Amino acid sequence: MRERAAQSATSLVPIIGPRNLTQLDSYLGALDVQLTTEQLARLSEVGAGPLGVPHKAIAASLGGLQGGDSSRVIAAAAPVA
Repeated sequence: MRERAAQSATSLVPIIGPRNLTQLDSYLGALDVQLTTEQLARLSEVGAGPLGVPHKAIAASLGGLQGGDSSRVIAAAAPVA
């Protein structure tokens, strides 16, 4: 998660909800895990499924919302912390 957050244009903050000290220790222990570039690529590959609703409907309507020519629309720059 930290590797993905470092590459993101927006902030990613994991929210954890341990119910006891054992779970908290387990969650915090995950901070020591370092994934290789290949492992991150594989996770991205297997996790890249269809997004479904509402993403599919929004993507389908973008052409009309952008005047039919989305190449003329300049996306706003996202600040990076």
